[in-house]
Amino acid sequence: MDETIIKNPNIPTTFDGIRLIQFGDTLLENEEDLSVFEKAVNEINRLNPDIVIFTGGLFQKGTISSALSNEASKLLSNIQSPLAKVAVLGDDDLENEQAITDLLTNAGFRVLKNESLPLYNGSSESITLIGVNSLTTTPPLQTLLAQNSDANTFNILLLHEPTPASVVTDYPVELQLSGHCRGITSNDKTQPNYCSQFYNGTYRFADRLTLHVNQGLNRSNEVAALLRRPTLQSFLLIKEQ
Repeated sequence: MDETIIKNPNIPTTFDGIRLIQFGDTLLENEEDLSVFEKAVNEINRLNPDIVIFTGGLFQKGTISSALSNEASKLLSNIQSPLAKVAVLGDDDLENEQAITDLLTNAGFRVLKNESLPLYNGSSESITLIGVNSLTTTPPLQTLLAQNSDANTFNILLLHEPTPASVVTDYPVELQLSGHCRGITSNDKTQPNYCSQFYNGTYRFADRLTLHVNQGLNRSNEVAALLRRPTLQSFLLIKEQ
Protein backbone atom coordinates (compact mmCIF):
# COMPACT_ATOMS: atom_id res chain seq x y z
CA MET A 1 0.00 0.00 0.00
CA ASP A 2 1.35 3.39 -1.01
CA GLU A 3 -0.03 6.70 0.28
CA THR A 4 -0.02 10.17 -1.27
CA ILE A 5 -0.93 13.31 0.66
CA ILE A 6 -3.07 15.78 -1.28
CA LYS A 7 -3.07 19.31 0.15
CA ASN A 8 -5.42 21.90 -1.29
CA PRO A 9 -7.37 24.93 0.03
CA ASN A 10 -10.50 23.77 -1.83
CA ILE A 11 -10.78 20.68 0.37
CA PRO A 12 -13.69 21.36 2.76
CA THR A 13 -13.01 21.29 6.49
CA THR A 14 -15.27 18.24 6.83
CA PHE A 15 -13.05 16.37 4.35
CA ASP A 16 -9.80 17.27 6.10
CA GLY A 17 -8.14 13.94 6.98
CA ILE A 18 -10.43 11.86 4.75
CA ARG A 19 -8.76 8.76 3.30
CA LEU A 20 -9.54 7.64 -0.26
CA ILE A 21 -8.33 4.31 -1.67
CA GLN A 22 -8.03 3.59 -5.39
CA PHE A 23 -7.82 0.14 -6.97
CA GLY A 24 -8.25 -1.09 -10.52
CA ASP A 25 -7.19 -3.46 -13.28
CA THR A 26 -8.11 -6.54 -11.28
CA LEU A 27 -8.54 -8.29 -14.66
CA LEU A 28 -10.01 -11.37 -13.03
CA GLU A 29 -9.61 -14.61 -14.92
CA ASN A 30 -9.02 -17.47 -12.47
CA GLU A 31 -8.79 -18.57 -8.82
CA GLU A 32 -5.34 -17.06 -8.43
CA ASP A 33 -6.65 -13.65 -9.47
CA LEU A 34 -9.56 -13.97 -7.03
CA SER A 35 -7.11 -14.83 -4.25
CA VAL A 36 -5.07 -11.69 -4.95
CA PHE A 37 -8.26 -9.62 -5.04
CA GLU A 38 -9.49 -11.10 -1.74
CA LYS A 39 -6.22 -10.09 -0.05
CA ALA A 40 -6.61 -6.59 -1.51
CA VAL A 41 -10.18 -6.31 -0.17
CA ASN A 42 -8.98 -7.35 3.29
CA GLU A 43 -6.24 -4.72 3.15
CA ILE A 44 -8.70 -2.03 2.02
CA ASN A 45 -10.99 -2.81 4.95
CA ARG A 46 -8.09 -2.91 7.41
CA LEU A 47 -7.26 0.69 6.49
CA ASN A 48 -10.84 1.92 7.12
CA PRO A 49 -11.10 4.22 4.07
CA ASP A 50 -13.81 6.83 3.83
CA ILE A 51 -14.07 6.61 0.02
CA VAL A 52 -13.15 3.73 -2.31
CA ILE A 53 -12.63 4.25 -6.04
CA PHE A 54 -12.46 1.56 -8.74
CA THR A 55 -10.91 2.89 -11.96
CA GLY A 56 -11.95 0.09 -14.32
CA GLY A 57 -10.67 -3.19 -15.69
CA LEU A 58 -12.68 -5.79 -13.74
CA PHE A 59 -12.30 -8.93 -15.87
CA GLN A 60 -9.66 -10.13 -18.27
CA LYS A 61 -11.00 -9.63 -21.78
CA GLY A 62 -13.23 -12.50 -22.89
CA THR A 63 -13.21 -14.34 -19.53
CA ILE A 64 -16.40 -13.17 -17.83
CA SER A 65 -18.53 -16.09 -16.58
CA SER A 66 -21.31 -16.65 -14.02
CA ALA A 67 -18.98 -18.30 -11.53
CA LEU A 68 -16.34 -15.59 -11.83
CA SER A 69 -18.97 -12.85 -11.65
CA ASN A 70 -20.51 -14.31 -8.50
CA GLU A 71 -17.16 -14.47 -6.72
CA ALA A 72 -16.23 -10.97 -7.86
CA SER A 73 -19.58 -9.64 -6.65
CA LYS A 74 -19.06 -11.12 -3.18
CA LEU A 75 -15.61 -9.55 -2.86
CA LEU A 76 -16.75 -6.16 -4.12
CA SER A 77 -19.70 -6.24 -1.71
CA ASN A 78 -17.32 -6.90 1.18
CA ILE A 79 -15.51 -3.60 0.66
CA GLN A 80 -16.46 -1.22 3.48
CA SER A 81 -16.51 2.53 2.86
CA PRO A 82 -18.91 4.84 4.76
CA LEU A 83 -18.94 7.85 2.43
CA ALA A 84 -18.91 6.27 -1.03
CA LYS A 85 -17.91 3.37 -3.26
CA VAL A 86 -17.56 4.75 -6.80
CA ALA A 87 -16.49 3.17 -10.10
CA VAL A 88 -15.83 4.02 -13.72
CA LEU A 89 -15.59 1.54 -16.59
CA GLY A 90 -12.50 0.67 -18.58
CA ASP A 91 -12.21 -0.25 -22.24
CA ASP A 92 -12.73 -4.00 -21.72
CA ASP A 93 -15.58 -3.39 -19.26
CA LEU A 94 -17.53 -1.60 -21.98
CA GLU A 95 -17.71 -4.81 -24.03
CA ASN A 96 -20.03 -6.15 -21.28
CA GLU A 97 -21.20 -2.75 -20.11
CA GLN A 98 -24.62 -3.60 -18.71
CA ALA A 99 -23.52 -6.80 -16.97
CA ILE A 100 -20.53 -5.15 -15.28
CA THR A 101 -22.52 -2.03 -14.40
CA ASP A 102 -25.16 -4.24 -12.74
CA LEU A 103 -22.50 -6.26 -10.91
CA LEU A 104 -20.81 -3.15 -9.50
CA THR A 105 -24.12 -1.50 -8.63
CA ASN A 106 -25.37 -4.59 -6.80
CA ALA A 107 -22.10 -4.61 -4.84
CA GLY A 108 -22.79 -1.08 -3.59
CA PHE A 109 -20.78 0.95 -6.10
CA ARG A 110 -22.10 4.05 -7.83
CA VAL A 111 -20.98 3.74 -11.46
CA LEU A 112 -20.33 7.14 -13.02
CA LYS A 113 -20.75 7.40 -16.78
CA ASN A 114 -19.72 10.81 -18.09
CA GLU A 115 -21.26 12.55 -15.09
CA SER A 116 -20.36 14.09 -11.76
CA LEU A 117 -21.27 13.20 -8.19
CA PRO A 118 -21.07 15.68 -5.28
CA LEU A 119 -20.08 14.10 -1.96
CA TYR A 120 -21.05 15.60 1.39
CA ASN A 121 -19.75 14.79 4.84
CA GLY A 122 -22.02 16.39 7.40
CA SER A 123 -22.12 19.92 6.01
CA SER A 124 -23.24 21.85 2.93
CA GLU A 125 -19.67 21.82 1.57
CA SER A 126 -18.79 19.09 -0.88
CA ILE A 127 -16.15 17.61 -3.13
CA THR A 128 -16.99 16.49 -6.67
CA LEU A 129 -16.17 13.17 -8.32
CA ILE A 130 -16.21 13.37 -12.13
CA GLY A 131 -16.50 9.92 -13.68
CA VAL A 132 -15.73 9.45 -17.37
CA ASN A 133 -16.15 6.29 -19.44
CA SER A 134 -13.13 4.80 -21.17
CA LEU A 135 -11.80 7.07 -23.91
CA THR A 136 -12.72 4.41 -26.47
CA THR A 137 -16.35 5.59 -26.35
CA THR A 138 -16.52 8.88 -24.50
CA PRO A 139 -17.59 12.25 -25.95
CA PRO A 140 -14.85 14.91 -26.11
CA LEU A 141 -13.24 15.11 -22.68
CA GLN A 142 -13.08 18.89 -22.88
CA THR A 143 -16.87 19.06 -23.14
CA LEU A 144 -17.39 16.78 -20.15
CA LEU A 145 -14.93 18.68 -17.97
CA ALA A 146 -16.41 22.05 -18.91
CA GLN A 147 -19.86 20.77 -17.92
CA ASN A 148 -18.91 18.98 -14.70
CA SER A 149 -16.01 20.84 -13.03
CA ASP A 150 -16.35 23.84 -10.73
CA ALA A 151 -13.48 26.16 -9.83
CA ASN A 152 -14.89 26.63 -6.33
CA THR A 153 -14.95 22.90 -5.51
CA PHE A 154 -12.29 20.23 -4.99
CA ASN A 155 -12.68 18.10 -8.15
CA ILE A 156 -11.46 14.53 -8.63
CA LEU A 157 -11.48 13.05 -12.15
CA LEU A 158 -11.91 9.29 -12.48
CA LEU A 159 -10.80 8.07 -15.90
CA HIS A 160 -9.44 4.65 -16.84
CA GLU A 161 -6.77 5.94 -19.25
CA PRO A 162 -4.17 8.50 -18.08
CA THR A 163 -3.17 10.11 -21.38
CA PRO A 164 -5.41 13.22 -21.33
CA ALA A 165 -3.78 14.68 -18.20
CA SER A 166 -2.21 17.41 -20.33
CA VAL A 167 -5.76 18.35 -21.42
CA VAL A 168 -7.12 18.15 -17.88
CA THR A 169 -4.74 20.88 -16.69
CA ASP A 170 -6.91 23.41 -18.56
CA TYR A 171 -9.78 22.74 -16.13
CA PRO A 172 -10.22 23.07 -12.36
CA VAL A 173 -9.36 19.46 -11.53
CA GLU A 174 -7.08 18.85 -8.55
CA LEU A 175 -6.71 15.07 -8.70
CA GLN A 176 -6.98 12.58 -11.58
CA LEU A 177 -7.10 8.85 -10.82
CA SER A 178 -6.36 6.47 -13.71
CA GLY A 179 -5.00 3.00 -14.45
CA HIS A 180 -4.97 0.88 -17.63
CA CYS A 181 -1.19 0.80 -18.19
CA ARG A 182 -0.30 -1.70 -15.45
CA GLY A 183 2.98 0.04 -14.79
CA ILE A 184 4.51 -0.07 -18.26
CA THR A 185 4.75 2.33 -21.15
CA SER A 186 3.54 1.43 -24.63
CA ASN A 187 4.78 2.32 -28.08
CA ASP A 188 2.19 0.29 -29.97
CA LYS A 189 1.36 2.23 -33.14
CA THR A 190 -1.50 -0.07 -34.15
CA GLN A 191 -3.99 1.22 -31.55
CA PRO A 192 -4.65 4.34 -29.48
CA ASN A 193 -1.66 4.82 -27.23
CA TYR A 194 -2.85 5.73 -23.75
CA CYS A 195 0.39 4.84 -21.91
CA SER A 196 3.13 6.62 -23.83
CA GLN A 197 3.66 9.56 -21.47
CA PHE A 198 2.04 8.84 -18.11
CA TYR A 199 1.95 5.16 -17.18
CA ASN A 200 2.90 4.53 -13.53
CA GLY A 201 2.90 6.43 -10.26
CA THR A 202 2.24 10.04 -9.30
CA TYR A 203 2.75 13.05 -11.57
CA ARG A 204 2.41 16.56 -10.17
CA PHE A 205 1.80 19.35 -12.65
CA ALA A 206 2.87 22.96 -12.20
CA ASP A 207 -0.63 24.35 -11.86
CA ARG A 208 -3.09 22.41 -9.67
CA LEU A 209 -3.34 18.86 -10.99
CA THR A 210 -1.95 15.68 -9.44
CA LEU A 211 -2.29 12.59 -11.65
CA HIS A 212 -1.95 9.11 -10.22
CA VAL A 213 -1.70 6.09 -12.52
CA ASN A 214 -2.32 2.94 -10.51
CA GLN A 215 -0.43 -0.11 -11.79
CA GLY A 216 -3.31 -2.37 -10.78
CA LEU A 217 -3.83 -5.63 -8.97
CA ASN A 218 -3.13 -7.85 -11.99
CA ARG A 219 0.34 -7.60 -13.49
CA SER A 220 1.00 -7.47 -17.22
CA ASN A 221 2.76 -10.49 -18.73
CA GLU A 222 5.34 -8.24 -20.30
CA VAL A 223 8.88 -8.70 -18.95
CA ALA A 224 9.06 -5.09 -17.72
CA ALA A 225 6.12 -5.68 -15.37
CA LEU A 226 6.91 -9.12 -13.96
CA LEU A 227 8.61 -7.78 -10.82
CA ARG A 228 5.89 -5.24 -10.05
CA ARG A 229 3.63 -6.03 -7.11
CA PRO A 230 -0.18 -5.68 -7.07
CA THR A 231 -0.90 -2.16 -5.90
CA LEU A 232 -3.51 -0.27 -3.94
CA GLN A 233 -3.16 3.48 -3.60
CA SER A 234 -4.24 5.54 -0.61
CA PHE A 235 -4.77 9.31 -0.69
CA LEU A 236 -5.03 11.46 2.43
CA LEU A 237 -6.89 14.71 1.84
CA ILE A 238 -5.55 17.65 3.85
CA LYS A 239 -7.11 21.10 3.82
CA GLU A 240 -4.38 23.62 3.12
CA GLN A 241 -4.75 26.85 5.06
